[in-house]
Amino acid sequence: SASILSPEKTVLLTEIDACCPMADMIRVDSARPVRKSFPGFDNPPPYAYPPEFTLRDIKAQHPGVPVVTYVNTTADVKAESDICCTSANVVKVIESLPSDKVICIPDKNLSMWAARNTKKQVIAWDGFCHVHERVTPEDVKKARAEHPNAVLMAHPECRIEALDMADHVTSTSGMLRFASASSAKEFIVGTEIGLLYRLRKENPDKVFYPLRKDMICPNMKKTTLKSVLRALKENNYIIKVPDNIRIPAKRALDRMLRIK
Repeated sequence: SASILSPEKTVLLTEIDACCPMADMIRVDSARPVRKSFPGFDNPPPYAYPPEFTLRDIKAQHPGVPVVTYVNTTADVKAESDICCTSANVVKVIESLPSDKVICIPDKNLSMWAARNTKKQVIAWDGFCHVHERVTPEDVKKARAEHPNAVLMAHPECRIEALDMADHVTSTSGMLRFASASSAKEFIVGTEIGLLYRLRKENPDKVFYPLRKDMICPNMKKTTLKSVLRALKENNYIIKVPDNIRIPAKRALDRMLRIK
């Protein structure tokens, strides 16, 4: 997205294989790879659509319906979409569209949570974040039993049945704001455990517990300070998006950025 928005600037990818598995769960016009397990998550849910089913196929099933695309997607998927969204603004983005029906890709859980918070019909893709998808209602019950005085924050990429049991559903940036403003002193954090470092740093008088200790994204952890230093020294893995993809992808990002 950085290169799409600022093509004149140098954008470096610090680790070439630090990709997002969820972004790989949807393709514009080719079959997607199918993974039957993820690190620490051996029983992911089955996909609703066959591997060869594509973004263009779902658009053909619902002609004229705008596509709302999570920023955790590839550039060509953004280019095939009408507008982008984040976990923080997905409902605002959906509400900004004149259509009473939207296609929301690729995260099914974020889509279902958005559907709960809008009167519009949300047609969901079947992708998921394996870090959040693994959280079950039993995990929520266990965490509450271990920390009965803690406020439970959950990211909307979690399953809807887990979100229904949370005290506060919000994005990672929302968790930072909520924890800082809250009078509570203990929090259960339902997102990738890397966020706990910043939560603890910004709120030294408060205690934060992971909802599950294995909510770890191996791909995120590939990026280290050594990676950043090497990229800056060697200027390697420069990201350039071809204009035939960049221009329509930028249009989708710009539409999102115009929403207040």
